[in-house]
Amino acid sequence: MTLKARAREKVERAGISNYSFDQDILVMCGVRYTVEACDCGEPDCDGVRLTKHLNAINRNFQ
Repeated sequence: MTLKARAREKVERAGISNYSFDQDILVMCGVRYTVEACDCGEPDCDGVRLTKHLNAINRNFQ
């Protein structure tokens, strides 16, 4: 399963329907997130880490 597919599954499992992908960036409820692989090793980890996309954050502060 691709990282994008795992991210989609994570979002849908959380009950969020207001999301889309802009290439490899997840746009969820108007906020952009970078999708990364997570290798924390926690037993309940789904292997996906979402972090706020910094380019969008930096653009808002200029």
